[in-house]
Amino acid sequence: MKKTILILVLFFIVTGIFAQKYITKQGRIDIFSETQLFTIEAVNKKVATILNIENGEVVASLLNRSFEWEEALVGEHFNENYMESHLYPKAIFKGTITNLKDVNFKKDGTYDVKFEGDLTIHGETRKYVETGTMTVEGKTLKFKTTFTVSLENHGIKIEESYKDRMKDEIELKLNFEYNPY
Repeated sequence: MKKTILILVLFFIVTGIFAQKYITKQGRIDIFSETQLFTIEAVNKKVATILNIENGEVVASLLNRSFEWEEALVGEHFNENYMESHLYPKAIFKGTITNLKDVNFKKDGTYDVKFEGDLTIHGETRKYVETGTMTVEGKTLKFKTTFTVSLENHGIKIEESYKDRMKDEIELKLNFEYNPY
């Protein structure tokens, strides 16, 4: 009898620890920028991310070559000339939801969230402070945000011949659907 009670207590402790973390390996990031020459448009549906609802910590990671491109040639230039994906294969975000207390994870609804953290792209790390939404639907959490990233801030050089026809900024749209870990 004591053994059964001990096993049950351990089960609930372990379950409680893991219940605080949510994960997805199929998060989605869309990138977009329009230039005079072409449109930069791609989607990556293989973003791995984990969210700890106990303390708001979030980590997201993606492989640059996992983007699916509207135009294959643009994707080739993106990976070879700009991102240099052979040297910098991943982009990583490590941060925190700073207003975690405003999200009721036990009540379905959509909540405004603020997050901040370090985004490493092309070997350059920059701090970002942004906003988004967290939707609670039962045991599923849906996070969405849109913000822009400066290529220059991340050490990505625009070829001299394109500088007057290409924007320095790329729009990122993040859509993550988390499930309990």
